[in-house]
Amino acid sequence: MKPWSAILLVLIPVGALAWQSAEEVRIPDNPLQGLRLFEAKGCVQCHSIGDAASHIGPNLGDSLFDGTFFDLGAALWNHVPGMSVTFEATEREWPLLSEAEATSLLSFLYFIDYLGQPGDPQEGERIFGGSGGCGSCHVIGGGDQRSGPDLARLSMFASPLYVAQEIWNHGPVMLASMSQLGLSPPTFGETDLTDLSAYIRQQAGPGLQDRLLLTPGNPNEGRRIFASKGCSSCHGASARGGGGGPDLSRFPLPRPAEAIAGTMWNHSFAMNDAMRARGIDWPRFENSELADLVAFLYFLPFSDRPGDAFMGEEVFSNRSCDVCHSPSGIQEDRIPITAPDLAGSTVASSPAALVAAMWNHAPIMREAILAEGRPWPELSGGDLRNLRSFLLRRDNKP
Repeated sequence: MKPWSAILLVLIPVGALAWQSAEEVRIPDNPLQGLRLFEAKGCVQCHSIGDAASHIGPNLGDSLFDGTFFDLGAALWNHVPGMSVTFEATEREWPLLSEAEATSLLSFLYFIDYLGQPGDPQEGERIFGGSGGCGSCHVIGGGDQRSGPDLARLSMFASPLYVAQEIWNHGPVMLASMSQLGLSPPTFGETDLTDLSAYIRQQAGPGLQDRLLLTPGNPNEGRRIFASKGCSSCHGASARGGGGGPDLSRFPLPRPAEAIAGTMWNHSFAMNDAMRARGIDWPRFENSELADLVAFLYFLPFSDRPGDAFMGEEVFSNRSCDVCHSPSGIQEDRIPITAPDLAGSTVASSPAALVAAMWNHAPIMREAILAEGRPWPELSGGDLRNLRSFLLRRDNKP
């Protein structure tokens, strides 16, 4: 179950949309803002998110929305026939999407898994007390004095990302102390930081029950932090390689957010050597900086790379788009058609513009396809990438 009660407390205005290239999606400052759109457009009437209520459609909180923006856009498109039946049965109007709304909605759906699941205190106890674990140097809520600080103070923070941030900032001192004790530094699996955080909150006792919430992470601010902390010197300005480090958009980062933070820590030992060689100090994070950086990294695979215009032309023909959207405005039997020629239109001006235009056009297209007895033309994310490249090429032809 997702911690949606906490999410509602940290919703903030979207603010300016930023961070776009020819193929990148304009990620909102707060991807969770799409939750309000999810409710306003009526999606919540068929789909739940993280609760046990019975709905017509699947529980989206149990889904992993992986892939790029166009991959999610294709999933939405392929779901049109099933959704259309439900809309007709309930006599509801088809919800239209603007370009900004398509971005907000799909960004929110992609962001769901960032939030993760509640931690397991029993697993957290195993991590804390294991050989070379946190308990070698730290206590929680009093007890025998150890070399490290009491971790009970961390229990006031509901987000495991704050625990991860404290561990990161304590890294140089921790590594030096463990080296003196002959201990190997800890590494974290995908759920370890979440479980450890849950155990710390459980063990801290009733004295520290007020919870402080961090914002979930601003991916656009995270892009700035990526540069200011020196990460771009190895991974390039856009984190796609260029300074000797790997392209992080293709690096198999785990999900959710705490798993990404754990992976950063696991790689910190090698990164520290590389940073020292370049004269870069160990970066420290304050307030929500780590959450922002992790959100930036989380969204890196979301942006689509350029498609192939020639393959897009095949999609346009094989999916019978040219039956209605013929460049000449007429079908092969010379019968005039009313669908517009897409060349010169704004339909492919951005990935979100194409997804929104196709979604808004879906009810009319479905009626036309049913009238002709043709199957619904399913698409993949790659199909949409290539189709957009084809439409842009047509627009740029002299």
